[in-house]
Amino acid sequence: MGIPLWQDDITEESVRLIFMDYGVNSIQIKFLQRNHNSKNQVYLAGDLSELATLPLGDIRPSSGTSAKKTAGAPIYHAPIPWTWIGPFGSSPAPSAQLVFYPQYPEVRLSGFLRGSRDAPNVLMSPTSRGQEAGRVLIFGVNTTADKIFGLVVSGFSPAAQAFSRYKDDSGRITTIPVREEISTDSRLNLIRELARIHAMGWLEACELPASGIPRPCRGPRCGGHTLEAHLGIPLNGAPAPDFGEWEVKQHAVTSFDRPGVGTITLFTPEPDLGAYALNGVDWFVRTHGIMGNTQIRYDFTGRHMVTGAPHPKTGLELILNGYSSRYKAMTADGYVGLVDSHGDLVSGWSFAKLLQHWQGKHAFAAYVPSQSQSDSVPRLYRYGNRVILAEGTRFGLFLEAMARGAIVYDPGIKSELNGNGRWTPKARSQFRIATKMLSCLYDEFNEVDVLRI
Repeated sequence: MGIPLWQDDITEESVRLIFMDYGVNSIQIKFLQRNHNSKNQVYLAGDLSELATLPLGDIRPSSGTSAKKTAGAPIYHAPIPWTWIGPFGSSPAPSAQLVFYPQYPEVRLSGFLRGSRDAPNVLMSPTSRGQEAGRVLIFGVNTTADKIFGLVVSGFSPAAQAFSRYKDDSGRITTIPVREEISTDSRLNLIRELARIHAMGWLEACELPASGIPRPCRGPRCGGHTLEAHLGIPLNGAPAPDFGEWEVKQHAVTSFDRPGVGTITLFTPEPDLGAYALNGVDWFVRTHGIMGNTQIRYDFTGRHMVTGAPHPKTGLELILNGYSSRYKAMTADGYVGLVDSHGDLVSGWSFAKLLQHWQGKHAFAAYVPSQSQSDSVPRLYRYGNRVILAEGTRFGLFLEAMARGAIVYDPGIKSELNGNGRWTPKARSQFRIATKMLSCLYDEFNEVDVLRI
């Protein structure tokens, strides 16, 4: 066994209590292979979207050195707030980061030992016990502190033996609640909640602030806010799943008998490239938008897709730069952008920016059909029983869907002249997809009747 460690004797109960003390509600379990150590990095997942619950720093691209015939084979680095748990406390690992290799694809944990007093050096060093079979990496997020706490237990420990009941042949990370009495089946929990909300019928538009006390909701986004409020999801702008590991999205339909008809907003990232990023949304909409008949409002709208031609209304062309459909590969400096007739980049989203948003939202997604009564005061909403449950996505699937024109840039940007004579802009850069095309983004895609589970 080598050098005796405290991680040789730790029990499952102790592991759970430790993570509870650090404010963690659910833990993720990774069963380590012999080559998972500080020399080879630790394989965590096939795509960043599988690690949606982890808080990441800004994703940074760099060019890779793979010999594969790809369009540049970039590598993406994302610092993470990792803290190792030791026998007498904890200490951060300031160099910890996730490294995403999209050409394989795979995500690895790197730099995780350096600079941390409590790092599991013996169990993760290849010159000590870092090639031992049966080791288990356990980590979880304190969402309040936005920190990841982790520890490694040896294969000889009672904890490793106990947690082995969650092991399967997939090699994927297993997520379980810290408290055993909580159901581990987040999919079933979500279905039950959606069935309950469907049975409630028409609901007044509402939203759930951080206080936990529902309040009336007004505006075009109340369909989503109302559903989230009844699921107990407070308003937040965090790029993380809503319900357990699931991101919940509602989409308006005219009939519950045809819930697969309509359009869904995937996400709304603001540009980080081009003149828009430099000059701001007000400049953009007043330069490239259309003035209304009232002379007090500019709008920039229209479904822009990668077609090789400018949009007939805006005159701007949507391009996908740095992605090869043939090789299903991307370059480190790739981007989605709007260019003018001179080829100048007016507005753009780097792959790193888009990847950051995609990572936090779409690994497990539930798409719920909704209807509204807009003539009611307050507005009323109800939610259908036939929902789409989608699992397993990759950023490469997003780019391929962009290249095929399945995903469109469909903004709703405006600027209005207020009573003080000032222009007030509102940004809304939407990437959307037709419901019937959603399946191209996922490995598993199923319509489920929540009343029949």
